[in-house]
Amino acid sequence: MPAYRPITESLVELMDWMHKNAPGVAFNPPAKAAALANFVEKSGLVIPEDLHQLLMLADGETRNSAGAVGNWRFMSINEIQAAWGWVTQISVKAAFEGLTPQPSPYLQNHWWHPGWIPLISSDTGCYYCLDTAPPEVERTGQMLLFCQEHPARPLVAASLAAWLDRITGDLYAGVYTYNEVEGFNGEAFLWSSLEGKHLMDKIPGQIIVDGEYGIC
Repeated sequence: MPAYRPITESLVELMDWMHKNAPGVAFNPPAKAAALANFVEKSGLVIPEDLHQLLMLADGETRNSAGAVGNWRFMSINEIQAAWGWVTQISVKAAFEGLTPQPSPYLQNHWWHPGWIPLISSDTGCYYCLDTAPPEVERTGQMLLFCQEHPARPLVAASLAAWLDRITGDLYAGVYTYNEVEGFNGEAFLWSSLEGKHLMDKIPGQIIVDGEYGIC
C-alpha cells in the first residue's frame, strides 16, 4: 500500500487551504473528457492516472490565479498541450542542440524529452513535469523540474500523488505561508522536493546553477 493519500483527497485539502488562506488562487472547473482525449491523440502519450484524476477534479488554475504551487500554476489540459507541443517542437528544431543536462540516474539524458508532460508552470519557462519515459519502467509517473535555460533536472517526487500529499501536509504544518502582496514563501514549494530543495531560495523566480543566478 502506498504511504500517501489518494490524489483526489490531497487536492481537495489543497483547494480548501487555498480558499481559506490564499484568496488570490483560483481553480478551473473539471476538464472535459474530449480535451484529455485530444491531448492523447496529438501527443501519442498516455496521461498518467494521477494527472487524469487531478484534471477531472479541477482543470488547473485560471490564468490570473496567484499560483497554488509556491506562485506557480497548475495548468489546464489545453495549456499542458500547448506547453508540451511548443517545447517538443523547438527541441525537434534543434533549439537545445549541444546542450547537456546535469546527469541523473533517474532520468533520460536529454535536455528535453517528449515523454515529459508539463503540468505546473512558472509562466517564465520552467515546468514541473510527469515522466512517462524513464530509464526504468517502474519509475513511470515520477515528477521532475524542467527549466529551458538550465541543466539541472531535479527529481521532485516518485509520483504526483506522493508530491501532492507532501506539499499539502507541509502547508497545514505551516512550512509555507502566503500574503497577498508577495505571494508564497518557498518558491515552487521546492522545500518539499526530493532533490533541488534550495535551488530557488535566494531570488524568487530564479534558479541557482553552479553558484550563479539565471532567469528561470
